[in-house]
Amino acid sequence: MRGFTKRAVLLSLLLCSAMLAGCFGDEESSDDSEIDLKIYYDQTAGVIQENIQNGQQVAFSGVELSFDYAYTKSSAGEIDSFYFEAGDGSSRITVDANETGEITYTYATHGLFTANLGATDDAGNEENTTITIRIDKQILWSQSGTTDPDTMNIDTTPDCECLGPSQIAIDSTVENTQNAGGFFGGPVTVNWILTGEGVVRDSGQEQIADGQNAQWLHDEFNIGKQVWTLDVELSNSDEQVNIDHNVTITYDDEESNPNPLPTESGQ
Repeated sequence: MRGFTKRAVLLSLLLCSAMLAGCFGDEESSDDSEIDLKIYYDQTAGVIQENIQNGQQVAFSGVELSFDYAYTKSSAGEIDSFYFEAGDGSSRITVDANETGEITYTYATHGLFTANLGATDDAGNEENTTITIRIDKQILWSQSGTTDPDTMNIDTTPDCECLGPSQIAIDSTVENTQNAGGFFGGPVTVNWILTGEGVVRDSGQEQIADGQNAQWLHDEFNIGKQVWTLDVELSNSDEQVNIDHNVTITYDDEESNPNPLPTESGQ
């Protein structure tokens, strides 16, 4: 009787051990990703540019980024699609893996974007990764032959749920245009004013002789998410001036590192 009891206990232990081994084995296999996601990209940052002349947008260029998914493989089947979510509120881009291994997207707004990149296979598996993309903005704003300069609006609100930009850099030039023949031209006194929520930056007055120009360089930090205004005040409304603002909205360098396709020498 005692021998039977020992054999029963031993058999129970063996059965339990087998069941546990089977359970742990299932967990390990489920943790393994069937898709080996490999995506290569040369760039994760850029600057969009807008050109405004006399109140009209005359040019605009976005930032085009490309992502190479072609080296992505699946151990469970065939890769059937790649996708890209820009993080700027636009819809997901999905491509057929049998037709292309590359996705190209053009950012048209500034921000620190969290992009989601992924792939699926014909067995229903999916794998994805996220990267941070930094897009700054440069605005070239000009007005010619004016005695009453317009206000330039500088919108620092990013097009994403992310931190705001860190800096506005201003490089502005006012030219006191020379009258035809050089007659009856006089000096003009100019003053630049940058205004934000609870913030006013004043360049101080500067006199510009006929046919000459003056420049204001200014960097503003801790700018938040708002609309700033840049004004040029003139003391002599009879003199026409040309105004050129070069304003850049920049973010901290928090973008992901590029992941270029390895060269043969680097492999």
